[in-house]
Amino acid sequence: MYNNSDFPSLSTERLLLRQMTQDDADELYSFYAEGSPIIKYLDWHGPSSMEQARELIVAWNKQFQENRLLPWGITQHTDNKLIGTIMCMPVRGTFDYHPLSPVSVGFELTDAHWHKGFMSEALGAVIQYGFNHIGVHRMQAEVVPQNKNSLRLLEKFGFKQEGLLKQYLMHDVTKVFFDVIMLALLEV
Repeated sequence: MYNNSDFPSLSTERLLLRQMTQDDADELYSFYAEGSPIIKYLDWHGPSSMEQARELIVAWNKQFQENRLLPWGITQHTDNKLIGTIMCMPVRGTFDYHPLSPVSVGFELTDAHWHKGFMSEALGAVIQYGFNHIGVHRMQAEVVPQNKNSLRLLEKFGFKQEGLLKQYLMHDVTKVFFDVIMLALLEV
């Protein structure tokens, strides 16, 4: 059963998925710099200042303490620099609810690290942790249809497309509604 007393760091061949700290605010803020391709398929533009990046890390860590979010920062073993994030969150309630409601997964990686298998390593570790340690029965993801790389990655791990959710999300800045594809992976 899942216990949130200590943040669960996960290690892969090249990566460490760990709790983010205030020392990560610079890298987190830089992910979303103007013109960054990361924001192309997101429903927000990221933190608008260093102070907002710091506040975001505090908020994520508070949600972890409340058992509502697992916000991993992705780093390489070769250095401690944040290169991405991957998060799991129950759709309803907290990780304490049993049976556990569906858990959503979301991820992003700096474009300098795309197409190198890093997100595949990170997602594989999170899926394994979710099913083996948290007690996840259904892991799901919402992906903009144009985000072909994320769709391929999720399908590689066995996520199945369940349908197109019309005007499901609204962009935090532009206030435009957009469609997403719902994908899910069930415990077998």
